[in-house]
Amino acid sequence: MKPSLPGPATRPIAALVLLSFLFFFLNLGAYSLKEPDEGRYAEIPREMVESGDWLVPHLDYVRYFEKPPLLYWTVALSYKVFGINEWAFRFPNALFALMTVLSLYIFARKWFPEQVAFLSSVILMSAFGFFSMARIETTDMFFTFWLFLSLLSLYAHYRQQHRGMLSLFYISLALATLTKGPVAILLMVLAVLPFLLIERRLSFLKELHLPWGVPLFLLVAAPWFIAISLKEKQFFSFFFIDQHLLRFLTEKHKRTGPIYYFLPVLFGGLFPWSLLIPRSVVALWRRSELTIFFLWSLVVFLFFSLSKSKLPPYILPLFPSVSLILGYFFQKEWDTRRIARPEKITYFVVFCLFASAAFLFSTSLLQPLINRLLPGSPFAPPDHMTRLALLMGVASSLCALTLLFLRARLSLLFVSLGLFSLVIVTVLTLHTETIDAFNSTKHLSAIINGYGAEAEYVVNYGSFEESVPFYTHRRVYMAAYSGELQMGSEYPDAKAFFLSEDAFARLMQSKAKVFVILKAKRVQKLQDLGLTNVRTLACQGEKCLIRN
Repeated sequence: MKPSLPGPATRPIAALVLLSFLFFFLNLGAYSLKEPDEGRYAEIPREMVESGDWLVPHLDYVRYFEKPPLLYWTVALSYKVFGINEWAFRFPNALFALMTVLSLYIFARKWFPEQVAFLSSVILMSAFGFFSMARIETTDMFFTFWLFLSLLSLYAHYRQQHRGMLSLFYISLALATLTKGPVAILLMVLAVLPFLLIERRLSFLKELHLPWGVPLFLLVAAPWFIAISLKEKQFFSFFFIDQHLLRFLTEKHKRTGPIYYFLPVLFGGLFPWSLLIPRSVVALWRRSELTIFFLWSLVVFLFFSLSKSKLPPYILPLFPSVSLILGYFFQKEWDTRRIARPEKITYFVVFCLFASAAFLFSTSLLQPLINRLLPGSPFAPPDHMTRLALLMGVASSLCALTLLFLRARLSLLFVSLGLFSLVIVTVLTLHTETIDAFNSTKHLSAIINGYGAEAEYVVNYGSFEESVPFYTHRRVYMAAYSGELQMGSEYPDAKAFFLSEDAFARLMQSKAKVFVILKAKRVQKLQDLGLTNVRTLACQGEKCLIRN
């Protein structure tokens, strides 16, 4: 018996939208911005709304050219509609996650049994890495949607010779380029050319209608790049050379990792479904109808594995295609065989490890190990974190026992893994105080705001906590640090706001009221600068707020 769906096509879509409320939208604005990415991507559009300058991105009122503006424009529009707050900031990101899921369903049901489309969509939505990135805003979810939509529409044109799908391909690829740059074009070329070679259909290149397709792409993607290049002379070399070519070829940006860096990212990001990836690949890699999705997954994985700059969200664009492969596998094997005992034992061990780690954390038995690995670490899990860990341990234990003792077919495995993800995301979103306390400056910023005009200067010393400008709605001076603002700090109108250690010491010793956010480990260094007239107002995690 194949998996049954809830009625006509509109009902599976309604079911997916309902599930998305739990996975993507529930309590979306109930926790603070997470450093550094959310602070950055919340502040840039806030400054666009404040200044009215939608052409040149600014971060902390300094020019910032690392990414194209599509995410900033989208969030700024959300601010215009809903106000400036965490929910309005994250809502577009969660919406794009939902649109990615629905795009997968709508296109997949054209080419595969409808059960494949629905199962694939549920797998994508409930993968740990995907629903996490739906709730933590970066450019990667926007990029994933536009890039995967361009792949789907191109494949639809390949199968059906549909001019509308070809137009959608060029437009969505242009919007992917406006999200993260020309890497979108490169990934598409690296996947499509091998696919056409395998299919022995290089002649399909003529059917891309480049004489009108390229102008359509440029009509959407090029105006902003041209306008900002004319206005800001440093943009072209910084964006295309430093942020793309050198980021890929060199270790300049200090985000390196071994060649296998993304293997654990893939396992964790698609967990719990990643347990089935090896078996799915072995069973399906020869299926011609899945070739484009295997190739796409492989190209994205290898491209970023070879890059000298690595961050976990970079491989998010392969999640929809891997989910489709997994959904195809589940549908094909839904009732045809039972899970072999060695396989059940493997799943049992994995979930037992999760449960053990959670239970150890909840009882603070890991504290001696943490203290040994991180001498002087201030970490001590508060009650709400231990309660959360306990609940996650119970969920892992139940899943482990279900998979071990029941005579499970793949159908029961699918239900068990799906319910496990649903329980985990529900527990997390109902305990937002845990997420709220992690890696945030909201509490410290609120203290600064409480002083009003008395806080003449707000300074970051030795680092840049990027959510501080968002929460204080004011410029933050940088002391002994420039980081990713280095390029912008070189403009004449920005230099005065970047202080050397000597200039910072003089400011602290002046009569001006100075409030400083810095990492706790740097407080002692202030003594070395001769600053004895400081007092600590509060600390939040590893960050402290002091004043003179």
